[in-house]
Amino acid sequence: MKRAAKKKWKKIFGCYIPILLFTIFTIFPFYWFLCTSFKEESSIMELPIRYIPVPFTLDNYKNMLASMGFDRYFFNSLFVSVLTTVIVILVAIWGGFAISRYKFRGKKFTFFLLLITQMLPGVVILIPLFTVFNRLGLINNLWSLVITNTTVNLPFCMIMMSGFFSGIPSTLEEAAQIDGCSIWKAIFKIVVPAIMPGVVSSAAFAFVNSWNEFVYALNFINDSSKFTLPVGLSMMKGEFTVNYGGLAAGTIVALIPVLLIFCYIQKYLVQGLAAGAVKG
Repeated sequence: MKRAAKKKWKKIFGCYIPILLFTIFTIFPFYWFLCTSFKEESSIMELPIRYIPVPFTLDNYKNMLASMGFDRYFFNSLFVSVLTTVIVILVAIWGGFAISRYKFRGKKFTFFLLLITQMLPGVVILIPLFTVFNRLGLINNLWSLVITNTTVNLPFCMIMMSGFFSGIPSTLEEAAQIDGCSIWKAIFKIVVPAIMPGVVSSAAFAFVNSWNEFVYALNFINDSSKFTLPVGLSMMKGEFTVNYGGLAAGTIVALIPVLLIFCYIQKYLVQGLAAGAVKG
């Protein structure tokens, strides 16, 4: 009995309590944003700190939607993120398939080059991209963000997809071609459904990175009607004042699409990331 009780307490203090503390530490900032978004502006900074919004108000959300142009920022981000994700996935499927299935001169160097791009900070290409987009007339155009986000996210997604394709026998699409399928149909109707966890993982990676991107959006877009969510939220911080209530409300709304996506794809995401990490 003593040994069982000792084992039980070891499990509680060695496992459950650390997990509980880590969970509280992780979730508390989100709770604080949620709590702040429901507080009146005058009560946000008052002492002692109130961990429950009393009095409760929705004014921050109403003001955010009515006067801050938040709806435009939301749809701008949605446009950039969705379009980037679609382009990245389509190109990554073809690129990953080519890297996995075909032998060609410079294949190892190409793969190495894709890996190298992930080691460079994004600001390295900021000035060259700005110069190119300025000459093309794409400054203050959301397409500049689509092109940039596609360029940044594509190498990693292509590497992931090649790993998943390598885990599928090439005889699968060969059999489909013998039965009369073209290479297009063999890939998208036979192989891609078999690697759906990889497709979903890559899509989630591209979407979240595009949704959260700030540096390029801040430098390429000057027209406030074309701001994305991260830039729009940053504008709530002035030189002398910060709209904490509006900032918290905007942050909560900005989190909703990402949370919904991860709730829907979590089983594919865990399976995809685990499988893609060991294939190749």
